[in-house]
Amino acid sequence: MQDWELIAKYIKGEATLEEQGQVELWLKADSANAVLLEDIKTTWQNTGKLNLDIKIDKAKAWASIQEKIKEEEKVIPMTRKAPVYNTWILRAAAVFIVGLFATWFFLKVGNKPEIIMVETFNERKTILLPDSSTIILNENSKLSYPKQFAANERKINLEGEAFFEIIKNPARPFVIGNKNFNVKVLGTSFNVLAYEKDSLTVVTVVTGTVSFTDKYEHSELLTIGDVGVLNKRKQRIERSVNSDLNFMAWRTKKLEFANSSIADICIALKKYFKREFIIKDKAILNCKFTGSFEDPKLADVLTVLEKTLNIKTVIKEKNVEITGTGC
Repeated sequence: MQDWELIAKYIKGEATLEEQGQVELWLKADSANAVLLEDIKTTWQNTGKLNLDIKIDKAKAWASIQEKIKEEEKVIPMTRKAPVYNTWILRAAAVFIVGLFATWFFLKVGNKPEIIMVETFNERKTILLPDSSTIILNENSKLSYPKQFAANERKINLEGEAFFEIIKNPARPFVIGNKNFNVKVLGTSFNVLAYEKDSLTVVTVVTGTVSFTDKYEHSELLTIGDVGVLNKRKQRIERSVNSDLNFMAWRTKKLEFANSSIADICIALKKYFKREFIIKDKAILNCKFTGSFEDPKLADVLTVLEKTLNIKTVIKEKNVEITGTGC
């Protein structure tokens, strides 16, 4: 086995069950492997806490050991059936391998920052970051970030929806992203909608300025009141002025409508109540509504709409059907 990273994960207790099985098969294959693993553990325990800053030319060092072995072979009498290497050379080789691994392990694994992971299901969470920035995480979302940010940037990963209030620090820009996009800011407040199952990623800016970039480096600069929409299928970002009064309804628990069409109302209700809204009669598409709801309940909202727009609604298990003669 030459996969030092896999052995490192095994020692640190981060290997998956499958990876553990691979290492255990390697250990059973030869008793010498178990001895080597123990040597690696011991060396790591003795060196892992040191602040190492070592640059090793692995090829040159190993070539040097091989050269010494070849020199020993030259003086072995012809009567020997197999080469018997000088003990000190074998020990030097073993020490080199173990020491090299311990150094690599510390620099590659030991120096990794501790990652904090937050996941929500049917609840929302408020998170205070190491720099005192605040994130409100919506339902069914995932967030990961280092316990201590790097010196040159503050980077986090998001899948789902969250509202950000970022402390300004020009020397350490704040970066939110995943495999599809990056949002880079210095200090501002904005909403990011980025569920993996959705075809659109939406960034809406409340204060300040953000740079919205897709994985192909297409970028748009968004300012106060702007919304950027990334179509993941077309890989294109479109910038426009935000007209959605309810983009933060999940956080404020308030629905607002200003001369809104029944179609736009259904879009807002679908997102808030997580139900499909089916308009059965096209005649009601021209109906408009103005009003607001604090901490709304589905039945209460539908009752108001029925009385105001002269429509009928039927709540089913997964959807709401709307019928009417028109306004």
